[in-house]
Amino acid sequence: MSELSGNSSSRAIGSVYKENKRFVVIGLTGRTGSGCSTSAEILCSTAIELPENAYVGISNNELRKHRIIKKFIEHRWQPFKCLQVRTVITRFILALNFSEFCRFVSDVMARDIHNASEAMREIKEEYDILHVEISDYLRSPESTLDEIEEKQEFAFDLYFNRLPAFSDKIREGLKNISLDAYTKIYQAAGDNIRASGQANSSRFDDSKVFHFPRTINKIIKSAHHLARKNNESCFIVIDAIRNPYEAIFFKERYAGFYLVSINTENENRLAHLRSTHKFSESQIKDLDEKEYPRKLSGYNKFISQNIQKCIEISDIHIHNPRKEQFNNVELKCQLAWYVSLVQHPGLVMPTSLENCMQIAYTVKQSSGCISRQVGAVVTDEEFSVKSVGWNNTPQGQVPCLLRNAEDLLLGQDTSAYSEYERNDIKFREVLHEKFDGLRKSTLLEGRNLSFCFKDMQNEIDGEKNQVHTRSLHAEENAFLQISKHGGMKLRNGVLFTTASPCELCSKKAYQLGISKIVYIDPYPGIATRHTLLVGSSRPELQLYRGAVGRAYHQLYQPIMPYKDELETLLSIPGSANKKAIRAKMLEKENLELREELARLKKQLDELNNK
Repeated sequence: MSELSGNSSSRAIGSVYKENKRFVVIGLTGRTGSGCSTSAEILCSTAIELPENAYVGISNNELRKHRIIKKFIEHRWQPFKCLQVRTVITRFILALNFSEFCRFVSDVMARDIHNASEAMREIKEEYDILHVEISDYLRSPESTLDEIEEKQEFAFDLYFNRLPAFSDKIREGLKNISLDAYTKIYQAAGDNIRASGQANSSRFDDSKVFHFPRTINKIIKSAHHLARKNNESCFIVIDAIRNPYEAIFFKERYAGFYLVSINTENENRLAHLRSTHKFSESQIKDLDEKEYPRKLSGYNKFISQNIQKCIEISDIHIHNPRKEQFNNVELKCQLAWYVSLVQHPGLVMPTSLENCMQIAYTVKQSSGCISRQVGAVVTDEEFSVKSVGWNNTPQGQVPCLLRNAEDLLLGQDTSAYSEYERNDIKFREVLHEKFDGLRKSTLLEGRNLSFCFKDMQNEIDGEKNQVHTRSLHAEENAFLQISKHGGMKLRNGVLFTTASPCELCSKKAYQLGISKIVYIDPYPGIATRHTLLVGSSRPELQLYRGAVGRAYHQLYQPIMPYKDELETLLSIPGSANKKAIRAKMLEKENLELREELARLKKQLDELNNK
C-alpha cells in the first residue's frame, strides 16, 4: 500500500473515532463526602500521570489492561471544564435583588433580616453589579445568529470564570451566620428552582420541572459552540447531579453523556465530613435525610434530592477508597480507565466484576415490583455464574405490575389475587376507599392501576412491616434457584447485587458461605455492621466499580475489530513467507493460463486445416 493511501486510511480511522473525542459530558453524583469534588478536580487537570503498577489488589490481566489505558490516556488526555451546579444556583440567586436575597436567607435560617444583611455586607457591591448584568443578559434578544453567539459567549464567561469565584464569596459571607448556612441556603434554593424556576419560591409549577436542567443544557451548548468555533474538543463535567430526573434529561439528549456515581464506604464518608468539613452529628443527620429521603410523595419526587435513585441509574460506578489524603491513585486510575474507553470503545475488555454485574443489571428488568427493580447473580470464586435472581413474586403468582385494583374490585382475573384480598372485610373496605374512585380517572390515560399490597396492609395495621411484601428479594431468589434445581456448593462464592443486601439476605449469604458481596448502593443500613461484620466467617464487602447498562455496551463494544484498526492505521506489510506463497500462486495461475492458451491455439489450427 502506498504512503498516500496509508495516510488516507489513518485519517479515516481518525474520522471514525472523531465524535468520541469531540464532545463528552460527564455528570457526577454521590453523597456529600464521597469524592465528587475531588473527581471533578482530577478530570479538570491539565495532564494525568498514572502509576505503572496501578494499585494493590488487581490481577495480572487487570494490570495489563491498566498499562494499555495508561499508555493511551497519557498521550491523549483532554482536560474537562467543570460546570459547578452551585454556580447555576448562584445565577438564579442573582436574579433576586440584594434585599430579596437577604430576605430569603433570613427565612431559611430563621434569622433577622438585618443579621443576614450584615453578614453579606462585604459582597453587596459586587452582588449588585452582577444582578444588573444577569438581568440584562436574561432580557437580551436572541433573534439573530450574532445575538445568540453574543449570549453564548457571555454565558460561558459567566458560568466558567466569574460565578465560581463569586459563589465562594457568598459561602464566606454565609459563614458569618453559621457553618452550615451555605449548605442549607443552596439546598433550599435548588429545591425552589426545581419547583418554581425561582430561587426564593417553593410554589410548585409543573411547567418548571425541567427548568434547572434546561439552564444547564444552555450552558453546555455555549461551551460546545465556542469549542467548535476554536476547532477544539468539548469535555464537560457537571460536578453534582442530585435529582434523578435531571440525569434522565441529559441521558435522553446526549449519546455522549455518562452519569458517574462516586461511592465510598459510609465510615470513610462520615470521617471526611467530620474532619474536613467540620460537620456536627446533627448536621450529618440533616444532610443524610436530605440526600437519602425515606419516602418522597407528590411533586417532591421531581424537586427533591434523591442520591440513592441517582446511584441506581448511574452508567458508571467509581469506588473512592479514600486510603490516601492527597494522591487519590485508585480514583484517578478508574476515571482514566473510563475516559479512555469513552474516546476509544473496546480498547480493553470488561473486568470480571463488570461482566457479572451486567448480568444482574439485565435480569432486574424481569422484576414485576412496582417500587424498585433489583437483580442478583451468584458465582463461584472464579466468577463462573451459578444462578441469577430478581425481586419478584414466587413462581406461579402474578407480579404486582400485572395486577389491577379494578380487576380486584370487580372480581375479574381472580387467580391473580389471594383469598385474603378477595374476602377480607377490612382489606376490601380500604381497597374500595382508595381505588374505586380512581379506577375511572382520566389522569390514568390507559395506565394499569397496579397497587402495592405491602403498603395497603401496613396502612391497615398501622405498622411498617416488611414481611407483608409479596416479592422475594433478588438475592434470596438467586439462592433458592440453586436449591430448586439440584443444589451446588456455594462456599467461597460471590454474590453480586444491584442494590445492597438487607439484613435477611445478608444472613442467608453468611449461612451459605458466600466469601464476597459486591454491591452498588452504599446504603447506610445496619445490615453491614450488625449482620455481616461479626463472627469468624464474615464475607468481604466490596463496593462495585464499573460500567453497567447502556454504558457497558457503549464502552466495550469496539467500533471496528482491533486487528482491522491496526492494519488500516499502520498499513502493516505482509510477511516474506506470505509474499512467497503469493508468488507461487501467481506462478501456478500463469502456468494454467499458458496451458489453456496452447489448447485454444491447437483447436484454432485444427479448424483452419479443415
